[in-house]
Amino acid sequence: MIRRRSIDVPIRSLPFLLLAFLVIPPLLAQPSRPTSPPKPKLNVAVLDFDTRGGLTRDEAATLSDAFQTEIVRTGEFTVVDRARIKQILTEQGFQQSEACSQVECIVEAGKILKVERMFAGTIGKVGSLYNVTIQVIDIASAQITQTSNRQHRGEIEDLLSEFIPEMAKEMIAQMTGRTYEPSGGGGWLWYAAGAVVLGGGAAAAILLKPAKDDPVVPERLPTPPALPLQ
Repeated sequence: MIRRRSIDVPIRSLPFLLLAFLVIPPLLAQPSRPTSPPKPKLNVAVLDFDTRGGLTRDEAATLSDAFQTEIVRTGEFTVVDRARIKQILTEQGFQQSEACSQVECIVEAGKILKVERMFAGTIGKVGSLYNVTIQVIDIASAQITQTSNRQHRGEIEDLLSEFIPEMAKEMIAQMTGRTYEPSGGGGWLWYAAGAVVLGGGAAAAILLKPAKDDPVVPERLPTPPALPLQ
């Protein structure tokens, strides 16, 4: 009779084996066919937000800058620099007696800038209540494809530090289908790594727990020190 030898695996090595089974197969299962080229980025531009009272044009322009900063941070779009926008529109004879807020005006500016999407907004104030509306206009179809509206009662600084970045985050998520955190920098990577560490830790805790049938081996007590000879 042929006896099969059982292989004893130390309990402490099981978490490392589990991690190897989870990590190595995905690395080996890489597609052999060449990957498709990345999807080209959308060309976009952010116009100065129009002010409906209660704000100066400089304040509206500063809020527009903050919104564009969040758009640029995502790396999802090719964004026309705002100084370049003014230069191109001026060179092309595009005159604006006031901020461009009508769809026809925005589409005309978008065609001159040769972009696919335009971000435009209006900021108004009644008493202590601010009303912010930002829209995305598709230049090819001349349609408003997206609108975000927020109301804020308080200081204008809150618009700059909180509300405008949050609105940019929400609109980016709707356009790209991916969640974006304004804090930026490796959020997805740290999330994935944290999941692996937590999952591995939980698995290790389960595997290191002795089974009921496993014999309990008592630990050796340390050898007592020898007494000096008299």
